[in-house]
Amino acid sequence: MALLRQALQTHTQLTREAATGRGIDRHLLGLRLMLREDSGERHALFEDELFARSQTWKLSTSGLSAGYQFRGTGFGTTYDDGYGINYMPAPDKIRFGIESKQSCPQTSTQMFKSAIAGALEDMRVICTPILHAHL
Repeated sequence: MALLRQALQTHTQLTREAATGRGIDRHLLGLRLMLREDSGERHALFEDELFARSQTWKLSTSGLSAGYQFRGTGFGTTYDDGYGINYMPAPDKIRFGIESKQSCPQTSTQMFKSAIAGALEDMRVICTPILHAHL
């Protein structure tokens, strides 16, 4: 439970930083955009293979406002071998929209769905005794 709480705190902090333009990706984007490439200005960081790989988002996610109406959002994967997922929390359920390309043998919407269900079940097992102890 301590690790779950730490993960939630870290996720909340990183989300807040990203939403307010203080995420590391925004900082690096700003530096890259400041380069005057037309004048031949370059920096080795932005040509590094690891940096290029870090800009490849195989998992594209989006949270929707809390509620019950989930009618599809047109949200999908940005890469043929990636996943697109959106989610909508409600008081008694979480709804997910998961997309992957059927043409890609490395991805499976069904397997991703099963992995999410398994992770949520793990969280239920961890959280339920603590919730009952506080009632």
